[in-house]
Amino acid sequence: MSVPHFQLVRPQETQLALRGIRVLVGGPEAAPGSSAAASDHEVSEKVSNFLTYAKTIHLDARRQVLALHQPPVGPALIAATCLWVPAPGKSAMLFAPALSEFPDSAPAAQLAIVAAMDDARNDGILLVQAMMEPNDAAGKTTFAAAGLTQLATLTYMERRPPIHPPTFELPADLTLLPYQATTHALFRDAISRSYTQTLDCPALSGLRDIEDVIEGHKAVGTFDPQLWAVLTRGDETLGCLLLAEIPARQALELVYLGLTPEARGRGLGRLLMQRVLAISARRHFSLATLAVDAANLPALRLYRRCGYTSVAQRVAMIKRIA
Repeated sequence: MSVPHFQLVRPQETQLALRGIRVLVGGPEAAPGSSAAASDHEVSEKVSNFLTYAKTIHLDARRQVLALHQPPVGPALIAATCLWVPAPGKSAMLFAPALSEFPDSAPAAQLAIVAAMDDARNDGILLVQAMMEPNDAAGKTTFAAAGLTQLATLTYMERRPPIHPPTFELPADLTLLPYQATTHALFRDAISRSYTQTLDCPALSGLRDIEDVIEGHKAVGTFDPQLWAVLTRGDETLGCLLLAEIPARQALELVYLGLTPEARGRGLGRLLMQRVLAISARRHFSLATLAVDAANLPALRLYRRCGYTSVAQRVAMIKRIA
């Protein structure tokens, strides 16, 4: 059996980029007369929703690599695509069609993924990530073949804010400071030290400079310095709590909660979660949300005690490319 030949193309024209987006959300192009995996109307609606979202985040749909296949008769068809979306902190997210639904596209998708990582590297990206459903065995296999490794299974959790803000009081010897130029070094120290023996995505530790990590955290939702806090005792940093508003969902997102090793096991995590719930209630958010490594059992127990419930899971895969 001959191996199909695929031509890799970076779309420069809007029309070709839109064809790539249709493949991303609806699967490979079929030859005229073939039955499509999804109806034209269904795919068009998905494309429209995607483009609406893309406009809000200023996404360039031309940042794709298309794998074209030339059938014996007719024009070249797009067998697969990989869209890469850069983010602050020298990282990028990779998107490919749902390969569990279109496993025959895996060879073409692998080529597109590798080429997209080359493009990202040439653009200064250090770390690429991909997210997929836990049962997408074909997706995990294809991204692994392209060089990505599994970081974690992420559990997404949420709860409705309490009607009345819970009491939040710090012990007299502790201080919470907001983010500003004069406290930047404290946040840097707290985040760095919180990675020591962490149970939350430990494979991420050391993959990026801490300044890139901070820039990545700032890019989540709407950055508000007053929603970031570093916990100190005198001159000692004990941890930090980074929150962000997600306007599209009217949600308060827990971006990162980290404690230094010496601060763990003292109830400080639960204390900081009380602050999360107090802010979500006072500011009248509709939801309080977070994502956590499913293997981080102490954090899962804490969040469940604070009223959060699991709503979804995704598998995160990563690769340092520079």
